[in-house]
Amino acid sequence: MSLWVTALIVAAVVLVIVTALLHMIFTATRRIHRLVGDIWIGGKRIAGNTVNIAQLERTNFLAGALLESASSIASAAERIGKATQK
Repeated sequence: MSLWVTALIVAAVVLVIVTALLHMIFTATRRIHRLVGDIWIGGKRIAGNTVNIAQLERTNFLAGALLESASSIASAAERIGKATQK
């Protein structure tokens, strides 16, 4: 065999190997892209669900302030009730 034929055979083998490796890389990147999309969707759902936590914390704070005000009103109403019964 001549050097030319040997070089062509080696080049063909290298080409097949490179093509197979590139195909494997391409397949892996498509899979990674799909999984990242799934993670992104899950993250958006989690963010949508946890946004309510901040609102609940604010509601609890306001409810506490409302309870303090209601307690003051109840105390005042009780004092008025006692004063009017005398």
